[in-house]
Amino acid sequence: MLDSLLLLTLANAVLALPLAFCMARDFARLGHISRPVAVWSGVTMHGHALLTFGVAWIDRGSLAGPSQLSALAGFGVLIVGAGIIAGGRFAYGSQRRVYGLMEDALIERGIYKWTRNPQYVGYALMFFGAALAALSLWGFVLAAAFAGLIHFHITLIEEPHLTRQFGKAYAMYCKRVPRYLGRT
Repeated sequence: MLDSLLLLTLANAVLALPLAFCMARDFARLGHISRPVAVWSGVTMHGHALLTFGVAWIDRGSLAGPSQLSALAGFGVLIVGAGIIAGGRFAYGSQRRVYGLMEDALIERGIYKWTRNPQYVGYALMFFGAALAALSLWGFVLAAAFAGLIHFHITLIEEPHLTRQFGKAYAMYCKRVPRYLGRT
């Protein structure tokens, strides 16, 4: 079962690679993501989430026997991640903005005062939280792979697009607010 989930996760990641090129193409051509690319993005992101949770559950205890402390700490991190995602979606004010279908405003309110990428920070925390709760080696590997891939996606595709779209306002925002959490 674990092998099957890991293969599905690998397939999901492989299918996400051309997605990045399609996003870059849509940004350049349309100034936002097309509906099919937004759906593809949502399926890929949520698919990775479900697969990571499944892998962590099936692989639980591969690092050490899960304890009440690891479960509590992991679920705490997972809940914080979910809260950050919710904060980002609330600040956007529109599901069209969440999925990149509408790029009409630089969002700087709410959670966007503390991180430029709350959705990605939140998902990464959720994945690391699930891995911690289960003490799953493969859960940590998938969470780290997600964080690495998203970092390159942000730096190579999203940030250049936002720089073109919002110019100096985005540059000033980047000076004030960190890409993830912490310092700028």
